[in-house]
Amino acid sequence: MSTWISKGGAAVALALTLAACVATGTSGTRAVAVSRGEVTVAGPPGYCIDRAAARDGASGAFVLFGTCAALTGSRAAGQPARPAVLTASVGPPAAEGADLVANLPALAAFFKSTPGRAALSGSGDAATVKVEKVSQSGDVLYIRLRDSAAAAGQSVEPGQWRALTAFRGRIVTLAVLSPASAPLSSAEQRAVLDQFVARMRRANAGAGGAATSG
Repeated sequence: MSTWISKGGAAVALALTLAACVATGTSGTRAVAVSRGEVTVAGPPGYCIDRAAARDGASGAFVLFGTCAALTGSRAAGQPARPAVLTASVGPPAAEGADLVANLPALAAFFKSTPGRAALSGSGDAATVKVEKVSQSGDVLYIRLRDSAAAAGQSVEPGQWRALTAFRGRIVTLAVLSPASAPLSSAEQRAVLDQFVARMRRANAGAGGAATSG
């Protein structure tokens, strides 16, 4: 579980670079299909995908977002007034017929436990994570947490928001972190996360959480 819920410091560092400066050799891609084309990953306005850093395989997919202006080297491509660090992780297929959304309450309880906090930690150590709030709204589980491992040696704040939902039988984890150089409040991060969730829903319209055969 931790593979797709928590990513290491290298990914955070790269995402921060993309959010803060111009990256060359990349395009302003705003959406990408992963997991055999079953899930489309798309970010809020002003955010683009670093295709060179994306990973997609049998065990799942991981996508980093930077500002479109940074990735293209053109201010005209657009960027948020106050950029955040965004990631999206798509897990492997669940067992046929599994209703992932129905399991969200069990996940909420899990993330409050020691193994759950370890799964959320950037280092796999439960001691680095403090879960401040877990709530469910419809088919989305929201988690507000502080992870000192994510901030260790990185220019990122420990406070972050995550959202877990499901599309086409795969758990999808969306994360919003804040650059330490221009910190976003918890409310600002949550607003970005809500935009992220809404954009993913539009990009995957009709893709529910139950796993199906095929």
